[in-house]
Amino acid sequence: MTIKIADNALEKCSSLEQVVELINDEFATPELIAAKYAYDSCAEAGYGFSEMNLDAAFDALIESGAKFDYPEALEIALEK
Repeated sequence: MTIKIADNALEKCSSLEQVVELINDEFATPELIAAKYAYDSCAEAGYGFSEMNLDAAFDALIESGAKFDYPEALEIALEK
């Protein structure tokens, strides 16, 4: 699974709830989708890609019910 596939899947999502559904339905690895969402959220907000900024996006996903391995998603997001 590549970031490009996650990117294409996320482009079809228009809400946080749709992203959570995508993660939980295991279309791609949940960690890859979560990482891409967090990365895109930071970029759209004009924030840097520090662990703290990515963590805020991961928290939003988790609080909305997404289930993914946080350390693995963070590692993927920081590699991008």
